[in-house]
Amino acid sequence: MNFFLRDIKLTDTEDIHNYASMDEVSRYQGWGPNSQKDTEDHVKFVLDRNETHYHKVIVDKQADRVIGAIEMTIDKTNESGEIGYILHPDFWGKGIMTKAVGEILDYGFNQLKLNRIWATTDVENIGSEKVMQKAGMTNEGLLRQDIKLKYGFRDTLVYSILSSEYKIE
Repeated sequence: MNFFLRDIKLTDTEDIHNYASMDEVSRYQGWGPNSQKDTEDHVKFVLDRNETHYHKVIVDKQADRVIGAIEMTIDKTNESGEIGYILHPDFWGKGIMTKAVGEILDYGFNQLKLNRIWATTDVENIGSEKVMQKAGMTNEGLLRQDIKLKYGFRDTLVYSILSSEYKIE
């Protein structure tokens, strides 16, 4: 699967809505499924972000369409970053997100010189947990019932990787 990361554009709204409006995509999230307005508002919000928020869309080279997104919120004071990601279900299980997370880790450690990058996932989101593990992240623990979702409270796993554990070029 050939893909690339790039900055979001207003014209990506329909591709983003294509997956953000799906129940299975937002199942473990505190948002969604998105209405058209929710997606439009999200795209505008991302376009207005500052340098503490690094956001890229994932583009399928063959179809030239947005199939997901990955972001990192940067805490300059603590030299850390929190990553989050989302992908259209048609592309799950193909290694795309593991590679995208690798690119974000590379950027965070090699360009931004961060000390720690971390992410969270619902304990039931096995696919997301596997992505973190394949990226070399370590399970730091469990946050019990920390986020309220439409079906009840979610238990959240926390994963991280330190610059000393990452192969810095």
